[in-house]
Amino acid sequence: MIQKGYKEHVADYSDNFFGIRLEEDIVKRVNKFVVDVLKIKKNEDHHFIDNSQEEKRWKNGFLGEFAVEKFLGQKFVDLTIGSSKKYFVPDLSSLGIDWGIKTVEKGKFPIIFKKSFKDEIIVIKKSDKEFFICGLATKEILDKYQSDELILSPGLRSKGTKTGFYGFKHLIPPLKLREMALQKLKI
Repeated sequence: MIQKGYKEHVADYSDNFFGIRLEEDIVKRVNKFVVDVLKIKKNEDHHFIDNSQEEKRWKNGFLGEFAVEKFLGQKFVDLTIGSSKKYFVPDLSSLGIDWGIKTVEKGKFPIIFKKSFKDEIIVIKKSDKEFFICGLATKEILDKYQSDELILSPGLRSKGTKTGFYGFKHLIPPLKLREMALQKLKI
């Protein structure tokens, strides 16, 4: 059972976060892409099960990826459309880095798999243009600091595969994660 709220688990660590501002053209590209991808994805089985917040999740996810791309100074965002199975890879895999990106709206906790298979860069979305890179959560930290109580959607909670993450105190800080990423890229 999680004892503290958003302030104690997230906001109290915001001095460590790194702010990123996206340009309007990126927001427009993502909005157009989301419209296009939803037209295609409506034919996949899980769309019918999980379509209530799908547009928002796609938009937030890709905007968060662009925020990390800008933060790292390395291009990796893939705006192509295909079978979900083909794209079920870590977000930075095209750079040779086995990290994902979890973007969450300010005031909410990131939703993660109960058993993590990759480290995740945690990003908070303040608006379509304003983001905070919070840090890198290792698989071990993701698996340790989680609670189903943080899932707001009863439908998602009942599926039993995902949970909420609250271990912001244990994130690798943004500047250190950028250094680690650039070392992996040998830059």
